[in-house]
Amino acid sequence: MNIKEFTVKQSTGFALKVKSWKCLSPADLNSIEFINESYNDDGEITHLSTYNFFMTDDEIKTLCEGMLK
Repeated sequence: MNIKEFTVKQSTGFALKVKSWKCLSPADLNSIEFINESYNDDGEITHLSTYNFFMTDDEIKTLCEGMLK
């Protein structure tokens, strides 16, 4: 499985990361995870939330176009 991962935003107390990969079937379906991490003053994770969405290639394209307007 080819998992793509990148950090959208990283600051002292917060990070937003994204992981995505292709589902086995149907071919145009993707699994996307948005991972929200909160850190204390020592840099330790104090809160972690993961939101998973299944989106087609066309839905991802629409999402990206909408965010860049």
